[in-house]
Amino acid sequence: MPLSVRDVLALEPLRAGFPQVIAGAEHLSRPVRWVHVSQLTDLTGLLRGGELVLTTAEGPAGARDEPGLAAYLARLDAAGAAGVVIEAVGAAGGHLAGSSERPESGAGPSPGGGSGADGDGGGGGDGEDRAAALARAAEGLRFPVILLRHGVRFVDVTEAVHSQIVNEHYEELKFAQRTHEAFTTLSLEHAALETVVGRAAALSGTAVVFEDVAHRVLASTPGPGGSTVDLLTGWERRSRLVPELDRTGIGGGEDWLHTPVVVHQRVWGRLVMPDARGTDGGRAPRVRMVLERAAQALSLRLMAEQDQADVERRAQGGLLNDLAEGRVPGEPEALARAEAVGLRPGARYLPLALRFAHPPAADPLDVQRRDRRHLEAVIRAAKAAGISALVTANHTGEIRVLFSCAAPTQEDRLLERFAGLLDQQLPGSGQHGDGQHRRIGVGHGASSLVAAARRLPEAAHIAEVAAGMDGAERPFHRSADLRLRGLLSLLRDNRHLQAFAETELYRILEDEARNGPGLLGLLRDYLAVNGNKNALARRTRLSRPTLYTRIAAIERLLGVDLEDPESRACLYVALLTRDLVAPHTRTP
Repeated sequence: MPLSVRDVLALEPLRAGFPQVIAGAEHLSRPVRWVHVSQLTDLTGLLRGGELVLTTAEGPAGARDEPGLAAYLARLDAAGAAGVVIEAVGAAGGHLAGSSERPESGAGPSPGGGSGADGDGGGGGDGEDRAAALARAAEGLRFPVILLRHGVRFVDVTEAVHSQIVNEHYEELKFAQRTHEAFTTLSLEHAALETVVGRAAALSGTAVVFEDVAHRVLASTPGPGGSTVDLLTGWERRSRLVPELDRTGIGGGEDWLHTPVVVHQRVWGRLVMPDARGTDGGRAPRVRMVLERAAQALSLRLMAEQDQADVERRAQGGLLNDLAEGRVPGEPEALARAEAVGLRPGARYLPLALRFAHPPAADPLDVQRRDRRHLEAVIRAAKAAGISALVTANHTGEIRVLFSCAAPTQEDRLLERFAGLLDQQLPGSGQHGDGQHRRIGVGHGASSLVAAARRLPEAAHIAEVAAGMDGAERPFHRSADLRLRGLLSLLRDNRHLQAFAETELYRILEDEARNGPGLLGLLRDYLAVNGNKNALARRTRLSRPTLYTRIAAIERLLGVDLEDPESRACLYVALLTRDLVAPHTRTP
């Protein structure tokens, strides 16, 4: 931090002179850029602003006529001096400059204005007169006037002050270099928005928030001792009261320090330090430097994004992942963060997961493009249904969603409307389009946002199991719809269940490996129609003699009677288990 007049007065060389603030005590925080020693009457052409002037009562500051003294002080003020320190020595003050005489050990500097002179070296009544004259001459000025009641060595003062200033400049340079290196590294690493914002908060020691142009929070980090709840509660309303600026500045009733984040000459949002007034009113050079360097790093990062929607989805996805994995400590923080990224509060929250099928051996770029289209379709369908939601692409073929519901009784109606609109939005929807290859898994809703989000894996499990189910298309699936398949999916990693499936099917699997496919598919179709040979003939388009011959071959191969209900049940469980353990082996 820059050295202030108050800091200079606290240095030992000046403390030894027992400084007394005659005027301008409210301006002691003015920064001191340098110290200038002079006895000249007019320093207007010699000062550049920010200098603390040291002089003595033997010079112009000792002028007996108050108009001359007032003119001298006014010229210093006009030249931008940080303040003036006057040593009351010599003929007028009763002590010689540089004298070794010092007051008794118990004495100390006067805390405020006025003469404060005593019988110990203030020059008696003459010192009191000088202090009073200085106070009258300094009236109305905007800088401190200090009187030293005892002599000091000005060379010691300048040496101490300049050493502090040089050290401060060196520390500022080191901090600037550290800041530059930190954000340059983050830019080269294509660091996430959250990482950039977190580093800015760590370097500045204050809260930092990155918001988009709609005042939705894309990344945030509270300051030391602060909380996300306090930081983000009512964020959109508070942010709208802070006027937009085209450069770094302070605004709004809360004195937010903020700067725009610009990408390709377009404002994407702004980086805000809401608590910056706690760091010298938000004007501290270090804080401002960190804010601007972080904004530059964010701009570079955003240039790699395809559009602003990608950034918003990533912010929502980060929150959903944090909620699902228990990284959000409590409901108040979850609600504050969710509202900040665009989720309307609700009486109930509903976790969903959507699974989309991809053709076998699909090109990875085609898969990526299709996933993106699916994600956009889900977002459009939710908006068309009037549903406030958080949406994220969890991994290839899967999208996770958290709905906000006004009441529990609205769940099914909202889900049906959403599913219908989604089928309309999906590319190629229709009889043979993507709409026929999507599954929606719905987890148990909850009045708590945290509780609902932690059930997203449950919804994903339901969607995954439903993706392997045959039968009529449902708008959505709940856990109760999975039945036996749902139970087996939970047990599919159990070695005993896997061994059972292998024992039931290994003879027919060996036959297919030796003679080619055919019997396993027929067995699957036979079980799907529950042994009804008429339905099986229509399904397979085989003649009756051929069908009966092949069924008999399966019975001989497996050593079972397919008319036996237990045999059919065991084989059905074995086939389901095989499908769940190795879905790519399933016969179409």
